[in-house]
Amino acid sequence: MGLWVVKMTGEEAKPGLAQGLCQGLESPRILVIRLARMGDILLLIPTLKALRGNLPRSKISVLVGHRCAPILEMCSAVDEVISVDRVAMRDGSKLTALGEIFRLAENIRRRKFDLVLDLHSFRETNLLTWYSRAPLRLGLKRAKAAFLSFCFNMDPVIEDKTQHVCSVFLASLKALRLKAGEPDCRLDLSIPDHEFARLFLEQNQMASGARLAGMYIGASSPGRRWPLKKFSELAEFLSRETNIYSILFWGPQEQAVARQIEETFPPSFRTLAAGSLPLRQMASLMSHCDLLISNDTGPMHLGPAVGVPTLGLFSLALPEHYHPLGTFSHFIRKASIEEIEVEEVHQMAAKMLRLT
Repeated sequence: MGLWVVKMTGEEAKPGLAQGLCQGLESPRILVIRLARMGDILLLIPTLKALRGNLPRSKISVLVGHRCAPILEMCSAVDEVISVDRVAMRDGSKLTALGEIFRLAENIRRRKFDLVLDLHSFRETNLLTWYSRAPLRLGLKRAKAAFLSFCFNMDPVIEDKTQHVCSVFLASLKALRLKAGEPDCRLDLSIPDHEFARLFLEQNQMASGARLAGMYIGASSPGRRWPLKKFSELAEFLSRETNIYSILFWGPQEQAVARQIEETFPPSFRTLAAGSLPLRQMASLMSHCDLLISNDTGPMHLGPAVGVPTLGLFSLALPEHYHPLGTFSHFIRKASIEEIEVEEVHQMAAKMLRLT
């Protein structure tokens, strides 16, 4: 396993020893914990890639909710994805849930991680970090959540709502005396991923070389959903004035939206309903778009993750904390989502298309 280059005294990790401890190992074992949500997992990618860049021989495992596991399977910086079905634990038998929790905790301890980063930081993940017995344990202290400080032996990373989520995650590297560098949020799509997108477009009679605008029209909260009628008007503008085809995406919980598509988007608007796709397929199809226009929801961050300039439409959340990454990405925010005008979105979209 290599030799320790520093000595630890008791349970306390002395400031500045983190980098030496990890680099003194031939292959440090690192566990990063972030169970949810999709947007947060996508915004965690730069931290995982920076970890890999600083410690190229490390083995990086990520504990994540099973619904977001496919995202991390597309990240080459991750060696292992450990997924857990938290919903099944919550809604199923309490006895079964306790058994699953015990097995997970024993699995984590058995792996003998050298460093555990708890970037989810609820009570249960704090305790899991402590139970791991890792020599280095660092946690995120959320603004409005309990933090079990005894579970860690390094000063916490403080959640700052004035900073972007990506920057908050990257602050954990500074605590470890590692270099953050320029954020790299790109996922690694495979040849089969691109082949799926090519065949999908071909089968739906999308002309080769056609310019495409992705539109993510769903969102978990009604207050985050730009009206479908406005998306439709935008598709008409793009089709008529910039010769753009629009591809519509939504999530598995948004079938009510899907039922309105046919009557809201006539064929003359040149739209293709991709619908609710598995995450990997959605990412591959989005990667063929020239632009993504999305409600403020997790899949919005898939755009930058596959290299597509993204325009986020915000109302409830703080765009300073959640805006899409990328040099060419932008956001529009109004107090109410309905206040965002079609012309305003169209002008910004047209500008972004000219820049790319």
